[in-house]
Amino acid sequence: MRKATLMTAALVSALAVLPRTAPAQVNVSVAIGARLGPDVGIFAYSAPRYGDWRVAYMQWTPVVVYEVRGRYYPHAVRGARAVAVYRFHDEYFFPPRDRAWVRFDRRYDYRDVPDRDDWKRARSHASARGQEQREEHAKGRGRGRGGWR
Repeated sequence: MRKATLMTAALVSALAVLPRTAPAQVNVSVAIGARLGPDVGIFAYSAPRYGDWRVAYMQWTPVVVYEVRGRYYPHAVRGARAVAVYRFHDEYFFPPRDRAWVRFDRRYDYRDVPDRDDWKRARSHASARGQEQREEHAKGRGRGRGGWR
């Protein structure tokens, strides 16, 4: 009986010494990640892919995404910065960088234009194709050592 009392006292004293902030910090980061959901990749404008902007821009949908720590999300959270982009065939992309483009599309929200850091984060379609090929190869569907079979 005495051993059980000593063990209980040791456990209670050990729990009293543990910091109380660690669980709260973990819960906050998990809650923020859960609210953001999956991030979206934003590409640089490409005329061959999205069409010449003078003709094709009406097929694009202006949308606002929210930047948090260098990633873009479709939903706003506290502290996120709004960035206006376009969506076309389930792809997000930055507007054309042509000087004549400025104020051309009245549907686009020019208050939330991408800044210099956003342009640096833009994905290129060549890198996206390479990523798709790497994913296919990892699944065993890509070209192996022996070539196509």
